[in-house]
Amino acid sequence: MRTVPATLPRDQAVVLGAGIGGLLAAAALTGYFTRIVVVERDVLPDEPVTRHGVPQATHVHALAVRGQAAMDALLPGFTADLAARGLLVGDFATQVAIHNSHGWARRFPSNLRAYGLSRAHLEWLLRRRVLAHPRVELRQRRSAQGLRLRGRTVETVLTREPGGDTVTEVPADLVVDATGRSSRIDHWLHEAGLPAPPVTIVSSGLGYASRQYRSSGRDMGWRACYVQPGAPDHPRGAVLMPIEDDRWLVTLLGVGEHRPTHADDAFVGFAQSLHAGAIADAIADAEPLSPVTVTAGTDNRRRHLDRLTRHPGNLICLGDSACTFNPLYAQGMSTAASGALLLARCLDTDPRPTGFSLRYHRLLARANRPAWQVATTADLRWRAAAGERPGLRQRIQGRYLERVLAAATHSDTVQAAFLEVMHLTRGPARLLTPPVLTRCVLFGADRRRAAFRSPP
Repeated sequence: MRTVPATLPRDQAVVLGAGIGGLLAAAALTGYFTRIVVVERDVLPDEPVTRHGVPQATHVHALAVRGQAAMDALLPGFTADLAARGLLVGDFATQVAIHNSHGWARRFPSNLRAYGLSRAHLEWLLRRRVLAHPRVELRQRRSAQGLRLRGRTVETVLTREPGGDTVTEVPADLVVDATGRSSRIDHWLHEAGLPAPPVTIVSSGLGYASRQYRSSGRDMGWRACYVQPGAPDHPRGAVLMPIEDDRWLVTLLGVGEHRPTHADDAFVGFAQSLHAGAIADAIADAEPLSPVTVTAGTDNRRRHLDRLTRHPGNLICLGDSACTFNPLYAQGMSTAASGALLLARCLDTDPRPTGFSLRYHRLLARANRPAWQVATTADLRWRAAAGERPGLRQRIQGRYLERVLAAATHSDTVQAAFLEVMHLTRGPARLLTPPVLTRCVLFGADRRRAAFRSPP
């Protein structure tokens, strides 16, 4: 964590939510506040198990390289600890086999690292590290009920035990809403007589189902595998990721009427229906270790907090409370981590919480723009996509993306650039640089390659 300066500028910050975003926000605030109170409605488990408030934890969660760097900046040595625990999958570009709608993408050495662990395990490791800090106080079994303001400054957060009648006021010099997709920030602002932010929603109609397997131990030539859905002809996909305790976590992906179900006996059959058979082959004889879990809430949803001039100056939203992404693109944890790091940098520039939320939200919107562009450009290519319809620019971007995917099956240069964009280390403009553009012209014609069953 950060080195605490001799004189702290404020007394108490309140973080709502003890998920990935909330924990990292608390880590970011330890250098600036005497006390950081983390309010969480769940009872947090002592072991790395799924909890009620994070049902999506049963599905594959990938940590992009940008997120890895942000976590290391906030919690030095964090990814080294993951590696020491045996959770390093290896070189992402070599050990993760990726099949897109044109075939198997090229594999080659890179400096991109992949870690394999469940969401519950990652959150548990973060929780142990962050809550051990003497300035961080956890108040669990408390749900945020609202905010008490004086003018445009939040003075206290109203909390209550689930099912209880007593409301407790928690003083706050800064409030961070990290309650995720279920955030009630719009309602709280309305109660305070302030405008709620405009919201943009884009949905592909994706649903996903997951279960754990015992790793077979076979050498398949890869450690993880991703068969990507691709509009419009391949509405199904899957991910296989190694996780802790010698297990595989397999997530099936489907759009619209192709969404997977809870049915145990349909899980392998769904995998066998994909346009590449590597994952189906891997799990055909593997031992299932869990029931099938299903999730359907995969909208991209952006709150335009950066447009609000009438907003409490000491109230910010971070992670999914500000902007959610289709989990297909593995951006959520990394944008949350980057948002927490941005919070620390904003407090470095101007450590006065009051009055700085608009500046933070404008910087956050700018930081999230590349991830939003990647997710929505891809999602709007589905015929049944809901939300803002693609304009000419987005239609051109979608067609060019198809050329990128085709060229990535032929060219290391193109696939390397594509992975940099997906890992959020470079913006989408990386795909328009001359070396990439030239190869997309040469190799990106819309001709489908033969669907090899296993990665070459």
